[in-house]
Amino acid sequence: MRSSALQVPSRRERQKAETRARLLDAARTLFATAGYDATRPQDIARVADVAIGTFYVHFPDKRAAFLAFTEAAAHELMERVRARLDAGDFETRLRGSLEAILGFSEENPGVLAAAFADEAVLAAGTSAGASLRDRLAQSLAKGLRDGMREGALRRDYDPTVIAYAIVGLLQQGLRYGSHTRVSRETLLSNLVRFCARALVEPHGAGARKEPR
Repeated sequence: MRSSALQVPSRRERQKAETRARLLDAARTLFATAGYDATRPQDIARVADVAIGTFYVHFPDKRAAFLAFTEAAAHELMERVRARLDAGDFETRLRGSLEAILGFSEENPGVLAAAFADEAVLAAGTSAGASLRDRLAQSLAKGLRDGMREGALRRDYDPTVIAYAIVGLLQQGLRYGSHTRVSRETLLSNLVRFCARALVEPHGAGARKEPR
């Protein structure tokens, strides 16, 4: 009796997966360099070196290809962020997260800007998952809630509001950094110190009662 625990993909399935990967790589390149509006399905097919009909075998339209691109970018980025959330104080964890994001941005020029910029595409339908901005904010909000619960961070803030604000600061900081000569270290240290000074509970105040 053949075991069904480990099924080897057929040659046709492997070819289909390889073609989809080529299309996603092409979409990633074009969305990152040209943006959503300027990228057409036929452009993606051309860069992937497949027929336009093959594009529509894998994606019903350009929006679906964009969503697949942002999903893959978000997964890769969040894996990096989670790998940097080592034990330490708030500043250490925040710096690790931001370093992971900046590192991803530097290694993948234009990818974060494209994934951040076209939020309207994600909002155009109800089947899309959380956007990259949402995922980053949710991860930061969890860290903020943990810090508040431990008494390390001020508890008179809404962690979700602050998390989205930090993501916005990072997005604008990346945009500014890409157009100026500000160093990575300068960008990092300013963002981390700004957030820490606003959020970290003064030494010895963690045991205070929360304001009513």
